[in-house]
Amino acid sequence: MDAGGAQAHRRAAVLAIGDELLAGAHADLNSPRISRELATVGWPVGRVVVVGDNEDQIVQALEALCRDHDVVLVTGGLGPTLDDVTRSAVARAARSPLLEHAAAAQQISAWFAARGREMPGSNLRQALFPKGAEVLPNALGTAPGFTMETTGETAGARLFVLPGPPREMAGMLLGEVLPRLAQCAGDGSGQAAARRDFFMVGLSESAFADAAGDWMERSARPRMGVTAKTSILSVRLTLEPGAGDHGLLEERAVAFQERFERWIFSEQTPDLARVVGEHLLAENTSLALAESCTGGLVAGALTGVPGISRVFREGLVTYSNRSKCERLGVDRELIERHGAVSPEVAAAMAEGCARSSGADIALAVTGIAGPGGGTPDKPVGLIWYGLHRAGETSTAQRRFPARGRQQVREFATQTALALIWRALRA
Repeated sequence: MDAGGAQAHRRAAVLAIGDELLAGAHADLNSPRISRELATVGWPVGRVVVVGDNEDQIVQALEALCRDHDVVLVTGGLGPTLDDVTRSAVARAARSPLLEHAAAAQQISAWFAARGREMPGSNLRQALFPKGAEVLPNALGTAPGFTMETTGETAGARLFVLPGPPREMAGMLLGEVLPRLAQCAGDGSGQAAARRDFFMVGLSESAFADAAGDWMERSARPRMGVTAKTSILSVRLTLEPGAGDHGLLEERAVAFQERFERWIFSEQTPDLARVVGEHLLAENTSLALAESCTGGLVAGALTGVPGISRVFREGLVTYSNRSKCERLGVDRELIERHGAVSPEVAAAMAEGCARSSGADIALAVTGIAGPGGGTPDKPVGLIWYGLHRAGETSTAQRRFPARGRQQVREFATQTALALIWRALRA
């Protein structure tokens, strides 16, 4: 990689390796993380390729990617078993023999010794590297990574080969890879794209697209991209290097804030629970929860926020009708008359939770997560919420697609957090 070249744009690619990725047994969590991180240091990823643990296919993919890109990041296949063939494939593609690295072998042995375990002989395969490679230490596992300039069919590209487990990959990516690539970008050979991020809740992706209009055109400057995950929209405005006046980005960001202000909950994080928790702490507002169909997921999300014990009073999982009556004081006749999934019962749950906890805000959730239990009047995915604050109780209904029990519960959880967030803003 010629760090001093005069190219205006750098080209990066990712090669994810593993039979389990192709089979769908595990999701490829590494490639999206790599793409996000590389963009921050001026190396946008132009291509992602997934192949299995087949040495010939890995060699072919490496040769093709290295011909068309300046940097190629490879993840996976660095384990100790015979089906982990990434090292040998890289050696073949780079026309470089595999050699044992003595220091790496000692580090692997020390990793096992520190845990009181005897190192299996197969782990010594993890100390084999192509000749000329620089070993990248792995503080979180036994598989070191490596980096090297390529020759032969892959000449001119810089390879970074990282382990597959996401935690180990992320540690090496942040600690070893990004500093090297940032240094190259900082020498004038590349520039990081300017960007602004916005995270929203309560707006569907299609409704967002209608409201955004021509801002989402491929030719728009800055470019706008959006992804949706469990009720959260993540929007990024990006002005590519060399695209001109960065004032364009700020001008669009201001207009975006004005147009979507009622849905934007953060510009720093997509973690709605964190935003809600920090808001509760900042205002010293106490909260209690009464959950039925979500089974404690709302409480679980909020209790992941550091310091939340100062304001989080309690979370009750009143799953059965009996529990709703005995723990929250819901009138049994109310349930018999309207059903447990109803605005009347949701309101009574919230009021009972407020009485028992003394919290400033009490939120209740009751619904039908499925896959069974639905009726024409109350289908799977129907959720009712009750929220009690300052002596007043409100209810809200949501109908989520019946795409599986877990997804309904996740959508219901995020919506509960959104209702608390809106109550805090009121």
